[in-house]
Amino acid sequence: MKRLVSFALALLGLVLTVPAAAQAVVHGGLVPGKGAVDLTGMPARPTIAGVDVSNHNDNEPFHLPIHVYIGVTDRLALGPIHEIGPFYPYGGPCFNCDRAYNDIGLGILYSIIREQRFELVFNADAPVFLTFHDRVRMSVRGGVLGRVALGDVASFVFDPSLQVGLTARADAEGGNKDFLWLPVWFYFRVTDRVAPFVGTGIGGRVEGFGDNFAIPLEGGCIVGVTPRVDLGGVFTFYNLMGHGGNADGRQLGFLARFRFGG
Repeated sequence: MKRLVSFALALLGLVLTVPAAAQAVVHGGLVPGKGAVDLTGMPARPTIAGVDVSNHNDNEPFHLPIHVYIGVTDRLALGPIHEIGPFYPYGGPCFNCDRAYNDIGLGILYSIIREQRFELVFNADAPVFLTFHDRVRMSVRGGVLGRVALGDVASFVFDPSLQVGLTARADAEGGNKDFLWLPVWFYFRVTDRVAPFVGTGIGGRVEGFGDNFAIPLEGGCIVGVTPRVDLGGVFTFYNLMGHGGNADGRQLGFLARFRFGG
């Protein structure tokens, strides 16, 4: 935990030294308006394709954790999702897995507060099928997604949530248990279009949390190509500083958000 605190303080120091002329790169808010459609990844950090680059893992999975959010009203968006967050990097269609398609969920975004410098969104998946071949593992996940502007310098994004297993809680492979996820990101506004970022957090199974928690670390960059298209990349260590942490578990991701209509 001391390492996590030290890392957070170092990030804060970096934020305070970024040029103040930088602007936001993400356009239009976290929730698409009525009639708009977002084709993206998880909203806080939109990985739309990922490949595992851990040692001796044959790049498995190479997967597409795609989220589609459809604006039902100016505050509410719903749609299919394929990944519950950065601590579970295995969702969506997979090109080199035993099962090419084995998970899906209903994503829910509801805008609670939307201001220029602060956004707060109810963010949930209900239900989400983590697996539906061979055995059905169904869960629900709920939390809040927020973004705070740190002056004109950067933004702080947080996405805490609790995942609760509904089926197969005691199967032979350890069960579909409850998990707590507390990820955060700092986006640094270098120009009006380019935003490098770093992310970390803590998460793991609620039961025996102290013996299984993970602390990932990732860095990347997202570019606003147009007001409706963001592209970028990210490199992630799954558990660099948590319980049993090491630098072996790694993923290379492609970021994208495409907004249509609205």
